[in-house]
Amino acid sequence: MNAIRVGLLLAVVCLAAGGCGSSATSTPTSTGGEVRASVPRASAPVAPTDAAALAQGNATFAGRILEQLSTAQPTLTLSPFSISDALAMTYAGARGQTASELAGALNITLPPAGLFPAWGALAGSLAHVNQPGAALSVANALYGQQGMAFQTAFLTLLARYYGAGVRTVDFEHAAAQAVSEINAWVSQQTNAKIPVLLSPGDVDARTRLVLVNAVYLNAKWAVPFTKENTAPAPFHAPGGTVNVATMNRIGRFGYRRHSGYAVLELPYRGGRLAFDVLLPDPGRLPALLHALARGGLPAAVSGLQDQPVQVALPKLTLRTRFELAATLGALGMPVAFTDRADFSGIAGTPGDLRISNVIHEAYMRVDEAGTEAAAATAVGIATEAAPGPAPIQFRIDRPFVFVLRDTSTGAILFTGTVSQP
Repeated sequence: MNAIRVGLLLAVVCLAAGGCGSSATSTPTSTGGEVRASVPRASAPVAPTDAAALAQGNATFAGRILEQLSTAQPTLTLSPFSISDALAMTYAGARGQTASELAGALNITLPPAGLFPAWGALAGSLAHVNQPGAALSVANALYGQQGMAFQTAFLTLLARYYGAGVRTVDFEHAAAQAVSEINAWVSQQTNAKIPVLLSPGDVDARTRLVLVNAVYLNAKWAVPFTKENTAPAPFHAPGGTVNVATMNRIGRFGYRRHSGYAVLELPYRGGRLAFDVLLPDPGRLPALLHALARGGLPAAVSGLQDQPVQVALPKLTLRTRFELAATLGALGMPVAFTDRADFSGIAGTPGDLRISNVIHEAYMRVDEAGTEAAAATAVGIATEAAPGPAPIQFRIDRPFVFVLRDTSTGAILFTGTVSQP
């Protein structure tokens, strides 16, 4: 069957009782079912400057976390959008130094009054990606300890800008059941591609709130690759050259040559989603990742010119899972994981809650028909000659970076590095 596989990924933030383990005393929720503030989800447009600031901050965060994670795991996929979305919800309840560090780690430059409406507008815009051949869904959920008193303002904000309410569970006495409920929701939102996100040890009796974000992507290439043109080809991995199944075709694509690397853009149906391959010169991958970590991703994928290109892109199937506490601490938010954390905007008083873990899992498949989430690119040779000038040779036969983005909003939905297909 020539169907596109589904790509998805999830970020989970678990909030646990802090050093004193006390309970919150703010406006209580009900027990059982879902508690959602009775406000409509925001849909109003925001200032273009706020939208641009959010896009630039998210792109910088994407580059920074990609550089951090690829140091230890040179082949990976992740969704910086999902991680940012989940942590931005957490940021809504952070105060003091905890909020300042979260903002710094996520490269948030907008004040809350501008940030959350911009997130809401971004979600509304991404809903318009959906059309024949391109499907994208973003879902948020909160699972809170039954009887826990959550701040009304926090619930209202998450309902208005994230469409999320609190589903009550009993972490104290039935943690395994809570994990099962969360995993079932995740599996449903990701079309069973991530059936078991949380293990029993990821939550315990001290867990008070779990914030979950899920992104599901199913997109077909604007012009698919032909399976008959897929063949083994050498890929020069760090550990030695290996033969990998490589897709081939000739066509007109967005292309740009930068100093030290080249960029090729493969469009999906509908015109909004694009898969960019950033192919560094031999030995230049660390330099490219460092440039992206300094906020250079938008510039890297801008100014592309339509060119005849002969593409050879490896088929990819990637699955990676991360516990991000150490990585986020290194990016500038260590206090949130300690008993000095201040999440009093969610519930209780400073020190009552801290982040216990941040779990992220991503799955991606790239094949002849399209992309199942994110990752990989195929360079190929078509059976027929391209008209006009000789095509640019873009053979992805060495470590590279990929970015799957929404070209309208600049949202970086998935990214990753491939050193070994």
